[in-house]
Amino acid sequence: MSTKSVLVIGPQGCGKTTQARAIAKALGLSNIHDNWEPGAAVALLDTLVLTNACVTNWHFKGRRMTFDQAMQIVQHGGDAA
Repeated sequence: MSTKSVLVIGPQGCGKTTQARAIAKALGLSNIHDNWEPGAAVALLDTLVLTNACVTNWHFKGRRMTFDQAMQIVQHGGDAA
């Protein structure tokens, strides 16, 4: 069973792209979609989706978290739930 995609939201320059591989690994995701814009197509499974868009919840139906929340998961060794 594939893992649902996860949207990570953070301001431009916070480190989303730099830390993308570590975040994806901690969340058990294989793919990375950087610079996602609300309304654009996105994979629903097995993808870390990175954005700096402020209003995203009505476009993305999967799990959402802030960059800081994602980095806490990375620091604690991962949590794909």
